[in-house]
Amino acid sequence: MPPNHRRRGALGCLAAATSILLALGTPASADINPGGINENGQYLATPTPQSSDALSPTMKKAEGDVLVFVKFKGQGAYEQTQPDEVLHNKQEPVKKQGEATSIKDQVENQARQAAQDSGAEIRYTVHNTMRGVALHGDAEKIRSLAGRDDVERITPIVAKKSMNAYSDIDSKAVQAWAESTGYTGKGVKIAVVDSGIDYTHTDFGGPGTKEAYEKAKTLTDLPDAGSGLIDRSKVVGGIDLVGDDYNALDAGSTPKPDNNPLDCRPEGYGTGGHGTHVAGTAAGYGVNADGSTFRGDYSKLTENDLKNMKIGPGSAPEAQLLSIRVFGCQGSSNVVMQGLDRALDPNEDGDFSDRANIINLSLGSEFSPADDPDSAMVDSLAQQGILTVTAAGNANEFNGVGDTYSDSGSPANAASSISVANANGTMSVSDQLKIVSPENGIPLDFIDGVFRDFKFIDGDYSLNFPLDKAPADKRTGYVTLAPERNHDGCKPFTPEEAEKIKGKWVMLDWEVDYTYKVNCSSAERFDHVAQAGGTGVLLVLKDYPAQQGFGGNATIPGFRINTAFAADIKPYVEAGTFKVEANEAYKKATHIPTRLEFGLNSMSSRGQHGTEGFIKPDVAAPGVDIFSASVGQGTEGVYNTGTSMAAPHVSGIAAQVMQAHPDYTPAMVKAAIMNSADTDLTNHAGSKYAVDRMGSGFVNAKKAVNAKVLVYDEENPERVSLSFGVLEYPLDGEDHTVTRNIVVRNMDSVAHTYELSYQYGPEIPGSSPEVPPLVTVEPGETVKVPITFSTYTPALKKTIDPALEKEQTAMAYVNGQYQPIISGKRQYIASVSGRIVFKDANQDDWEELIRLPVHAAPKPISTMKVQGSEIQFENGKATETTIKLAGQDVDQGGYRSMMGAFELGAASPRIPTENLDLPSSQSMDLQYVGAASDAPALKAAGQNPNDGKIYFGISTWGIWDSMHPGRQLQVTLDTNRDGKPDYNLEVGPEKGLDYPLVKVWKANGDTWEITNRYPLNGAWGDTDTNIMDTNVMVLGVPLKDLGLTADTASSIDYAVSTNTWSNAKAGGDYVDATEKISFNPFAPKVWFEGESAGVPGLFADRNGGEMKVHRVEGEKPSALFLHLHNGTGDLSGQNGAAGERAQVVPLSEQQQSSLPAPSEPTESPKDSSLPGPSEPTGSPKADTSLPK
Repeated sequence: MPPNHRRRGALGCLAAATSILLALGTPASADINPGGINENGQYLATPTPQSSDALSPTMKKAEGDVLVFVKFKGQGAYEQTQPDEVLHNKQEPVKKQGEATSIKDQVENQARQAAQDSGAEIRYTVHNTMRGVALHGDAEKIRSLAGRDDVERITPIVAKKSMNAYSDIDSKAVQAWAESTGYTGKGVKIAVVDSGIDYTHTDFGGPGTKEAYEKAKTLTDLPDAGSGLIDRSKVVGGIDLVGDDYNALDAGSTPKPDNNPLDCRPEGYGTGGHGTHVAGTAAGYGVNADGSTFRGDYSKLTENDLKNMKIGPGSAPEAQLLSIRVFGCQGSSNVVMQGLDRALDPNEDGDFSDRANIINLSLGSEFSPADDPDSAMVDSLAQQGILTVTAAGNANEFNGVGDTYSDSGSPANAASSISVANANGTMSVSDQLKIVSPENGIPLDFIDGVFRDFKFIDGDYSLNFPLDKAPADKRTGYVTLAPERNHDGCKPFTPEEAEKIKGKWVMLDWEVDYTYKVNCSSAERFDHVAQAGGTGVLLVLKDYPAQQGFGGNATIPGFRINTAFAADIKPYVEAGTFKVEANEAYKKATHIPTRLEFGLNSMSSRGQHGTEGFIKPDVAAPGVDIFSASVGQGTEGVYNTGTSMAAPHVSGIAAQVMQAHPDYTPAMVKAAIMNSADTDLTNHAGSKYAVDRMGSGFVNAKKAVNAKVLVYDEENPERVSLSFGVLEYPLDGEDHTVTRNIVVRNMDSVAHTYELSYQYGPEIPGSSPEVPPLVTVEPGETVKVPITFSTYTPALKKTIDPALEKEQTAMAYVNGQYQPIISGKRQYIASVSGRIVFKDANQDDWEELIRLPVHAAPKPISTMKVQGSEIQFENGKATETTIKLAGQDVDQGGYRSMMGAFELGAASPRIPTENLDLPSSQSMDLQYVGAASDAPALKAAGQNPNDGKIYFGISTWGIWDSMHPGRQLQVTLDTNRDGKPDYNLEVGPEKGLDYPLVKVWKANGDTWEITNRYPLNGAWGDTDTNIMDTNVMVLGVPLKDLGLTADTASSIDYAVSTNTWSNAKAGGDYVDATEKISFNPFAPKVWFEGESAGVPGLFADRNGGEMKVHRVEGEKPSALFLHLHNGTGDLSGQNGAAGERAQVVPLSEQQQSSLPAPSEPTESPKDSSLPGPSEPTGSPKADTSLPK
């Protein structure tokens, strides 16, 4: 899983009709002078009847004063004057200044005449890329210009406003420019390690023409200051490490580096390159309304000034940029580390004076481990004075469900980086649907004391219908209600219903009711409407605006609205008088107040929860519908959403802090930003997000640059936040405490006295941090403040974070339809998550000055064991005995200790950590493997053994935080013992559902198919089986799923294999694997009966409990017991240490010693007739005959 861009591309609409025409490549006539020019230089148009083809659909219906673009026939000056060799980048442009000037004069004359003919006002003209004029005037009079034979097209210009302008307002960056003595990042270098930067864009001081971009594309070196292509005081250096065609996903792709890190615009990609957008958000100058570079005083910009700019400034508009290109035009990259290294010396001359101060990494790999090499290099750079800001991730590989444990991978999980979550600001961009009938719109709002008629509805368009190519009759229609029987459109419509639907748009409910349950995908609904003859869909969403788009289909258009709009229009729909028009020009046409102001975007990835001793992400910043510079468009911008957009905003704020405090280390800059992030993010119910989802809070640039007192963790200052980790406590009735110090460092010239308090987030009864009430820190002084986390174990309960998604649904394409495949209660840990808050003790008002995130995850553990070193049978003929359980069990607050009992199949020695690709791969280093079946118990109880299940119990030599897609475990089964695998049990989640599943793959000739899915450990997340932060698991599936019945009872062969993301990336086929193991599910050598834990295959692990042990006469295997709720213990393998959860007890007929400790590790398992394990990609490899 190589690194990938952390971006969700938004379908952006350009800021002017000019740009739309450019993007569509509108053909131009070669005849530039059909009517001739008189002696005064005036163009003589030949009058013809009005041409409806010259009028856009919206222009035909426009009324009153309008702003339009009138495109004249003929090529632009650049295309007109340059030979094909120039146009195809085969030579430098030829000098044709006289002809270009003549074309400019002709366009200006045409514009004056058109304005005179229509009584309109000229706003501007264009002549280089195309010929045309922007006119403001009466729509009816301007429509008459369509009769001129020199007019090719007349299109209304839909006003657009930059959304990063609002980002600067929401994060108070504009206040930092103005009120904090003008901190704009001046003198600070930000390296954008990404897809390059289009330095010809006016946002970076470039000339802002398409010609300049095309010329820059021909170069292999960064242009010099005198080239007219670049502002070298903004983009001061860089390197292209890969070239346009590079893509790490293509095995044959090799980097072709040069010294020109210009971003590229792939064919059909739209209008924006990732790196350019990122660079503009971090440090763009800003683009004025007329397309020119903003060169004014940032300290004098007002919020209104920002809103009126074409593209708002980056958060550090006077910072310098280094462009380090590690991505080609498409795909992924394997040269990120090289890019990070070059940030220290961009031109590789050995002189480090040109190094970056800040590195922005809006890239990453989901679920990759914290000890990934990229993360390690980020930490190394921090030690050398370079701060790295990273995108937390968008759950791109998990259907955009960011509320997934550990989804945020490398390099966002580097301890020293500032990992940035994606938050909503106060405003969001919106598409619009035009109301054609009633003609005057409908009253939707009460403004200035009167109801105003609205002619547009805010919402968003379906993604799959090509609005830009559809004729007007395919985009317009009357709306009707869906029948109550099928109000969500998830069923096919009857012939009678189809008669009413035919030729109309249909208004459908997205959710079933206010439980927010969804029955089917948007594609299914749209298909049903289209099959009934409907021409469009109006989809009503209760929880709107949604945080993700919706697909629909390519056959009919669709638009999504909220319930309030639906209620307003419903009377007109019922009356049959409500008609709408969809239009590409109405996309991103307005901005509206965010439904969930300072909420978290649903795609923003959850990070570490303390397993490795720290939490992520660190802060949140604006990342939704950010408008920034686009590639090859000169002055235009594009909307994008993602943590990729949030990260550069924080990079800019970091540059402001560095300018204000040049003596601050990276850890101090990070502390300043985190300490000042004083706005909590909440979900729709008002519940605060935990720090492992949003970090400290929403950034506040003004406070960050003024931060002179810093607070951070003493032991790990680079992490800033205080994490006590996952705490395991036995239920001994004691009050357990652990104390860690935080540092309060005063860089100010005056003393400060603070009142301290703890601000709660998610809570656990009996657990909380204790903070001292006051702390005083003198000028230049550093004070250590003890923070004690206390846990009273009798009060512990498994509480769930109120902001957590409690139930989730995995979605996938099945038979061409994107639909739900499995739903369930998600996994979670109980945690105490909040902030230590500092206020001025000398002030009466309660104003938060400093905050520090705090996190702990205490949980009760059992200390259960099977008594005795052996399971003794009276003699060789005895087949039944009893064993006893002893120790401290758990049965309180949602926790109940459970145990699995198995016939031991294999014991595997601990692989020395230095022999693994990464230390984190120890979690997939097999320890013990066993199998069990409840078929014999069913038979003994007089029930059908064929209704039984087979279970596989597995323990490893390292704990996992969660069994996410970065880890894989497989049990391969040869049920007929012919040496070929028949089934494969794969452990891992499905995209969108944060719970590890057991996926049953069945061989079908040369192909494989999934036949079923079951929750790991046999229960969903509402029953605690200690599925996280553990090293044991149980896989259970019905025997029938494997084609096993008592009638054909015989032994089967199975083998277990594991892998990790990092090991596969390093080329490893597996981390560990067993030889084949034999097991008879209907007549196992040993089987068990006991008190059920309420979960199939698991027994109550209770002090004083008893279990019956049955065996085949004369057999003396070993039994494997997995105590799921025991503590981790010592897994070092030294002196026989094997942890506390897995217990092996041999069967005997007389006293004998315990099973010997595992032998010394071998380099690899012996060959077997079963295939080796596959890479952890979510489906086994085809070349090993495992499921694909």
